[in-house]
Amino acid sequence: MKIAVIGAGISGLGSAYLLSKKHDVDLYEKEVRLGGHARTTFVHEGEKEFGIDTGFLVFNYETYPLLTKLFKQLGVKVENSNMSFGFWDKKTDVAYNADSLSGMFFQKKNIFSYNHYKMIMDILKFNKKANNDLKIEHKDLNKTLGEYLKDFSEVFKQRYILPMGAAIWSTPDTKINDFPARTFLQFFKNHGLLGVNTHHQWLTVSNGSINYVKKIAQYISGKIVVNSDIVKIKREKQKVVLQNSHNECFIYDKVIFACHAPDVLKLLEDATQEEKEILSCFSYKQNNAILHTDTNALYPNKKAYASWNYTNNEDRTSVSLSYWINKLQNLKTQKNYFVTLNETYEFKKYIEKITYEHPQFDKEAINAQEKRELINGKNNTYFAGAYWRYGFHEDGLFSANTIAKEFGCEL
Repeated sequence: MKIAVIGAGISGLGSAYLLSKKHDVDLYEKEVRLGGHARTTFVHEGEKEFGIDTGFLVFNYETYPLLTKLFKQLGVKVENSNMSFGFWDKKTDVAYNADSLSGMFFQKKNIFSYNHYKMIMDILKFNKKANNDLKIEHKDLNKTLGEYLKDFSEVFKQRYILPMGAAIWSTPDTKINDFPARTFLQFFKNHGLLGVNTHHQWLTVSNGSINYVKKIAQYISGKIVVNSDIVKIKREKQKVVLQNSHNECFIYDKVIFACHAPDVLKLLEDATQEEKEILSCFSYKQNNAILHTDTNALYPNKKAYASWNYTNNEDRTSVSLSYWINKLQNLKTQKNYFVTLNETYEFKKYIEKITYEHPQFDKEAINAQEKRELINGKNNTYFAGAYWRYGFHEDGLFSANTIAKEFGCEL
């Protein structure tokens, strides 16, 4: 069978890799490189060269079982990483590093702050309630997160849970309130975030995620087209026709859309009403990322440095977050390297500017996820993407694997 896969992020790479076991698969990517959010930039310090990831950075064995299996099949080298959370409110100059007790109180004023202790007590209260509600399927799970948090203190919400959610989903903290509580809490539960001693060991791909991308590309059975100019796709006579900007047509038996939902609707010339209604429920937030070495983006005390560093800015329309890459990727370098999202500060020492798009999850999007099977597999068309689940690497691969199952090619 001849199959076209549109998009070469983890969803497309996973789909093409798995289906190539039994079928002739061509992979189309509009960018000049494969990988999507798996994006590695190579940096030099003197004669030393090393890879820095600016998108996909970490995974763990417990909640990424498919990705773990894929990496083992490909022989991808991985190493332990560290996942810790740091917070800094510039307006009030309140900061903490949640990685340790000393980090929580590295600012001496926090030792005497009622609000700081209130936040900590509410973290414990929230963890207990969330674990219990998930266990007994409490009706509160049907609320939005904002409604669910009604009885918790503002200091807990503004300094911990909303910034944490904003950091995880690269979403403004004002939008995190719209999350369905069940989805939010279940994700926290799955990732060991609802307890003090429940956290998982995180890992990273040695010397950058480009190493898994290179390996997976070697197993794709057909052609790989980067900088693809496919502009139109339509279904006719039990076939799928791809048309490029030069009006050349390519015929396939099946097509798998592994790109963002809005991009599917732009390409699909004959989208059904059902496809339009379901796919239009998914929206994306653009996040501007900068790879740099400028320590001014973080709190001016290295004791505050965590793996993820959330900054509470005046601008509440986008999340401001800095990843400390040395901590996440175990860099043995002279400089500290950071990837910062949406910071309003003008960086003087930056290496690269990148733009990412992240799916946004509200009640409409979560409800649409449940309707995937109404359109998936119809008209010789399949839909893969992390937006069908939680929005992460494992979720993109999960969607690809569900499609591969139908062709007898599951991971």
